[in-house]
Amino acid sequence: MTRELDSHQAPSPTGERLYTLADLLEPAALCRLRESFDRIGRCRIAICDVDGRRLDVEELDDAAPPFATDGHLVIPVTWKARTLGFVVMLQDGSPGDAPSADLGALIAEVLEAECHSAARNRKRVEELTTLYDLGGLFAASEDISVILDIAAKRVCDVMNVKAASIRLVDAATRTLSIVAAHNLSEHYKRTEPIKVEDNPIDSATLSGNVVYIEDARADSRIRIPQLVLSEGIVSVLCCPLTYRGTTVGVLRIYTATRQRFSKFDVELMRAVAAQAAAAIVHSRLYRETVAAEMHERQLKRAGQIQRRMLPSAPPEHAHIDFGQVYVPSIEVGGDFFDYIGFAQGNLGLAIADVVGKGMPGALMMAGLRAALRAHAKSIYNIHEIMSLVNLHMCRDTLISEFATMLYGVFSPDGRRFTYCNAGHPPALRLRGDHLEHLETGGMVIGVDPATPFDQGILHLQPGDILLFYTDGVTEALDFDGRIYGFDRMVDSLMRYRREPAGTLANQILWDVRRFAGLVRQSDDISVVVAKIR
Repeated sequence: MTRELDSHQAPSPTGERLYTLADLLEPAALCRLRESFDRIGRCRIAICDVDGRRLDVEELDDAAPPFATDGHLVIPVTWKARTLGFVVMLQDGSPGDAPSADLGALIAEVLEAECHSAARNRKRVEELTTLYDLGGLFAASEDISVILDIAAKRVCDVMNVKAASIRLVDAATRTLSIVAAHNLSEHYKRTEPIKVEDNPIDSATLSGNVVYIEDARADSRIRIPQLVLSEGIVSVLCCPLTYRGTTVGVLRIYTATRQRFSKFDVELMRAVAAQAAAAIVHSRLYRETVAAEMHERQLKRAGQIQRRMLPSAPPEHAHIDFGQVYVPSIEVGGDFFDYIGFAQGNLGLAIADVVGKGMPGALMMAGLRAALRAHAKSIYNIHEIMSLVNLHMCRDTLISEFATMLYGVFSPDGRRFTYCNAGHPPALRLRGDHLEHLETGGMVIGVDPATPFDQGILHLQPGDILLFYTDGVTEALDFDGRIYGFDRMVDSLMRYRREPAGTLANQILWDVRRFAGLVRQSDDISVVVAKIR
């Protein structure tokens, strides 16, 4: 029995939509009502709108002249103190056949009830349509600020209220900030973030309750009453923005007059708030996903750059056979090793492990490598080189950032290795069945700029094997949480010592992998082997 609302129909100054009889009831329905009352009352009636246009006809004629009511009994059809139209009890002029005012009043009451039902149904349809539209809007857009601005306006329209705002909570600071509003001043929107603990209204709302304020002008819980007065706010309804048990903010609606909200109003507001909360959470997850993907691409690119800094293959040397393996635990590692050639035929070898992983570890590694190369090219004494590298790292890093490093230089004939160990796992020299640890040096690099360093000299002979490694080898874990350990590494060294240096390095790696299985390792693995020919 309803008609589509005319597009020009506007809300009243209080925010409530104004209807006419023609807006709410179809002509065919009014025609059937008129015929029924004609038969029941044995009288003739006409139903007209406020402009006198007759509505109880099969098709409305907008060009038809107003219905002449002179000489007839006219009874207004009113709803919420507003005249929607008229019931005209037609007088045909027959003596004793005067139309009944009581019957006319009854017909008007029936029409009022039909209008009330039609308006209520239309409001429910509009509310459901708004929810449907908001669901599509939330699902389609990635700009959450635009979404929430539209949501604030839509909730005002569908609930016939003056204004609305959406506040989001910052989990770190426990403050609420306005992120979207409709029909509120810029001054109101720029209100400073509110501490949740300082505001009992929002605190209760964030706990999952719908909070009703009958008259904000006189409510002691209102923090800034001057704003309430300047905005013309009277009644307020606050609803939590909750999605899957997580409350992310508060949706508020405001009225210009004192108003009580029905249970249906509360449920409608909860439905809008739930959709808005889902959109907020999904938008955050989307942004986090995009950021994670960008970070992953950056890490991958940084890993490619970092691996270009590491030797792709060991150097060819007449008296030493070198082998190497490097396996980062993530795209960008904190280990590095390097070979530095000198004009006199000496060959420098460094292996290091910086604290941390990812981009911070990679940047420290690059800085350490650059400092080592710069000083190694101009200074002869190993312990002086390490002192200058340490000083450089102390200036450029925090106290919690440091590195371990072993740096040494082979003589041109491969018979002498002069080295300094700055807190790194000692390299091993295997001669026959005897192991020697290369421990001479000092503490880690990057902590104390005044720390002294010593250097050691190792005399080598054909058949000696030097094993350099980082703690990612000995600290590899299996599924039971056991570590690979130093003894297993030595067993692997002894087992494959007759293999070429490259094969020996790879066999140590494969022994680690066989031990760990599919467990993802938390540290980089670096192994360098030098066999004296």
